[in-house]
Amino acid sequence: MSKEAVAYVNQLNLTDETARRVFLLLAERTSTSRLPWDGDTPEIMGIELTLADIPTLASQADLDPVGFRAQLRGLKQHVRMDVLEHSDGVWEIVYGPSYTKPRPQAVTEANVGQLHDFAMPGWEWYSTWGYEEGLGHYYAQIIHNSDDRAAEPRIWITPPRYVVRTIDELAQAIADALAPYEPIRTPASIIKMYMTKPPTSR
Repeated sequence: MSKEAVAYVNQLNLTDETARRVFLLLAERTSTSRLPWDGDTPEIMGIELTLADIPTLASQADLDPVGFRAQLRGLKQHVRMDVLEHSDGVWEIVYGPSYTKPRPQAVTEANVGQLHDFAMPGWEWYSTWGYEEGLGHYYAQIIHNSDDRAAEPRIWITPPRYVVRTIDELAQAIADALAPYEPIRTPASIIKMYMTKPPTSR
C-alpha cells in the first residue's frame, strides 16, 4: 500500500463519490519506490491490473466488473492521467502530481517578469534575456555554449544600440545578430519560440 498515493488521491477532493472510491482502491494497491532524495509524493505513480484483479476490486467498490471497467475508463475525465486498456485485458494506469500540478506558462508581454533563459540549442547554457521594467525596454545576453561564461557576451542587445520595446522586436534583433554565427539563418519566429517556451528544469 502506498500512503503517498492515497494521500494524493484524497487531496484531489473528487466530487464524484464512485470515481473517488475506485481511485482510492487503485491508490491502495499502488506500490511506490522510495529513494532517499525523493520528495513527499512521487511525481509519477502507476498500477497494472490483470483480468483476475477486476472482479475483486469491483466487489470492493460495490460495483460489478462491467461497471468497474466503465469507471476505470472514465477516471481520466475527473483527473488528468493515462488509462490504457490493452488487448490482453491488462489495464495500465499512470497518474501523479506531474499530471495535475499547474503547467508552466509560455512567456508573454503580459507575464514577462525580468529574466529568462534563451533555450536555443548551442546557446542555451548561459544565454538570458529579459525586460528592464523601470526603463521600458528588453535586452539579451547571448553566449555560445563553447564560450567562457565570464567573458563579454558574444551578442549583447541593449541600449543605446538597440532600444527594443516588444518581444517580437527582440526576437528579430537576436535573429539578425545570430545570423553570422549560424550556417542557416534562424527566423525570428523560431527565436521567439526559444525565448518564450515554458521553463524546464535543467
